[in-house]
Amino acid sequence: MPSSVDLSILIPVYNWDIGPLLDRVHGQSLRLPDGVQIEILVLDDGSSKKYDNDALAGQLPLVRYEESKVNRGRAATRNALLKRAQGEFILFLDADMLPDHDDFLRMYLDQCRQGAEIICGGISYAQNNQNRPEYDFYLYKSRRTEALPADIRNRNPWRYLFTSNIMVRRDIVELVRFDPRFTGYGFEDIEWGIRLGDSYTICHIDNPCSHMGVMTKKEVVAKMRDSIVNYSLLVALHPVETGRGGAARMASFLKFFPRVLLSAVDRLLAALFYRLSWNPLLFYLFQAQKAVLLAREIKKNPQRGSA
Repeated sequence: MPSSVDLSILIPVYNWDIGPLLDRVHGQSLRLPDGVQIEILVLDDGSSKKYDNDALAGQLPLVRYEESKVNRGRAATRNALLKRAQGEFILFLDADMLPDHDDFLRMYLDQCRQGAEIICGGISYAQNNQNRPEYDFYLYKSRRTEALPADIRNRNPWRYLFTSNIMVRRDIVELVRFDPRFTGYGFEDIEWGIRLGDSYTICHIDNPCSHMGVMTKKEVVAKMRDSIVNYSLLVALHPVETGRGGAARMASFLKFFPRVLLSAVDRLLAALFYRLSWNPLLFYLFQAQKAVLLAREIKKNPQRGSA
């Protein structure tokens, strides 16, 4: 029996004030044509910082808000939200995103009517006014690797599938779930995108959300280090797709070097990264350090892919 809900908007939250995002999507939901049914589901993944998210959500009739007592990770949280969703289509939004256009939801609903399977709206920094120098590298890296126009993203659709802003037909997402082995930070969406692309059409459009969360150089490196275990699992599961370039390709050679040498190179790259300030060079240093850390993780768990 078809669902009476047209679109479920799913928002996982961890240590973030979702007030601006809820105001934006709830307001747009109320302005949609009569008969369009929207639900907004929010699940806090055991945040350690407290905001008034629950109080705000309680004032908005389309929002259902829940909190987890423990931090389960992004893949598990999204799977939990999916179990609660009733919509024919699912729109994933990260908590630190903010739609750029007043017709953001209408554009997605138009895609629904045109028979879409998987639609990626994209990332921008149009509304992010952070201009402090400590954020320069993060913004440079993100604009080079993520915040790209749809025509570029469509050249390699799975590579730019980010769950920060993506709409998926419900029956598809029920068949292809997030892999719960991806705990902690990073790469669960890329791995999901590879499996989705095997059977379904991934289409990128220009319907972006501004990414409001930015990081300092130290925070960027800390997040990258946190993601290496997930990255090694991604490479083990999908060696063909991930091994064509970037840090994974470099790591395939570096893994033959002794661990003591890799650790020394890691320290050297880190020292150079923090000392220098030219972003194009910092980008290559960052990628090289990522490759070194990945090679070290692969040496530590060579059979990760068979787990």
